[in-house]
Amino acid sequence: MQRDWHLVENVEEIPSPTLLIYPERVSENIRRMIVTLKGDVGRLRPHIKTHKLPELIALQMEEGITRFKCATIAEAEMLAIAEAPDVLLGYQPVGPNIGRLADLIRKFPQTAFSAVADNEQSIRELSAAMKGAGLELDLFLDIDCGMRRTGVAPGATAVELYRRIANSPNLKPAGLHPYDGHLHERDPDERAGKCEAAFRPVLELRAELELEGLGVPRVVAGGTMR
Repeated sequence: MQRDWHLVENVEEIPSPTLLIYPERVSENIRRMIVTLKGDVGRLRPHIKTHKLPELIALQMEEGITRFKCATIAEAEMLAIAEAPDVLLGYQPVGPNIGRLADLIRKFPQTAFSAVADNEQSIRELSAAMKGAGLELDLFLDIDCGMRRTGVAPGATAVELYRRIANSPNLKPAGLHPYDGHLHERDPDERAGKCEAAFRPVLELRAELELEGLGVPRVVAGGTMR
């Protein structure tokens, strides 16, 4: 491996501070991420909040990644401008952001937008806004699987909220959105065990919803799809 790969030959031409991207290294990291999933690129939904760069989105799409996740309306718009086919807004839109999301859906019809919600009021407001705009929105139920930050715990309330999404005008139940960001164990086996324990109630919730005839097309877990 070349030891000085990071050195810049024309350093005198580059203003400081500046952000340097090494495309070959980025592309190799993307390929390794895909290999980790045994080549099943369809399971990937990388979050762009750490880089916010259309150039990196383009590199990911070159490797076959088509689904992305973001935290803000501005990031969602940037993804659409970069021609990302599928964009999930990972924080539920409230207030004026609901209207801004509707504007994005209208402005970028080539991008499939989706969002998350974890309470009745948000579901009701999203439904009303989409109906008023003549649009449809895929909506995930945000699930708390132990982080205690956002989402609703698996159980009766989650079933009722998912049922409400399914019965709300201009909303389509897209699935479940759990996030196990509270797990940081360094030992892979220990982390895997705790991850399985955290997601067991989520899988039980999915089974309960499907028994009721409510489709659960996707489970978006962090940056991956199951």
